[in-house]
Amino acid sequence: MTKDTPQYGFGTHAIHSGAAVDPTTGAVIEPISLSTTFAQSSPANPIGTYEYSRSANPNRDNFETAVAQLEQAKYAIALSSGSATTSLIVQSLPIGSHIISGADVYGGTHRYFTQVAHTHGVTASFVADLGTDLAENITENTKLVWLETPSNPTLRVTDISSVVKVLREHESKTGNRILLVVDNTFLSPYVSNPLTFGADGVIHSVTKYINGHSDVVMGVLASNDDELHKQIQILAKCYWSGSLAF
Repeated sequence: MTKDTPQYGFGTHAIHSGAAVDPTTGAVIEPISLSTTFAQSSPANPIGTYEYSRSANPNRDNFETAVAQLEQAKYAIALSSGSATTSLIVQSLPIGSHIISGADVYGGTHRYFTQVAHTHGVTASFVADLGTDLAENITENTKLVWLETPSNPTLRVTDISSVVKVLREHESKTGNRILLVVDNTFLSPYVSNPLTFGADGVIHSVTKYINGHSDVVMGVLASNDDELHKQIQILAKCYWSGSLAF
């Protein structure tokens, strides 16, 4: 970045990131793309960058670009709901993995961790305060720490940096890398960017504050982790968990 590079604020990014001018019509807002299928010049050779809406869609790409910009992330992937985002992250873990979560986690997440995750060979345990009780609860199979801050609905606030510090110290001693995923739904990117504090992934129930009008069900995962993004992309394509165009 040079001294001549414009320093755009959050509002400018929220309005314009991902909102490219339509090259055909010049429309400043891209039309809703309803097509499920995109033309190919020959088998497996799409004319453009899209082939099937389950994999990618112009409108979804625009939204993902905007969220990545607002969360200061390399990647963002829009999914059918916040709960779908949670489930795909858990399914990306190896069999035998262990998750540590705050005890006052969102009810839908708690339900998935306790009633569904075990069917994928993943277990979860809950601690009262991740800010103080994390280190003593890590096991050799711990692969993911799930942090809501503020938590839903008790609004417990946890210092993300302190959790990152514990996990990085554990990794340096044991070589075991533990992912930290932060549910940033209640603060939104306007208030907090967990990736800048060292989190590996940040999720939102877009249904809540990012949408704000109670007329959209959607989730999103933003990250800088190449492998995590790749795994979620594959799972979303296999399970058709991607969000619709509108």
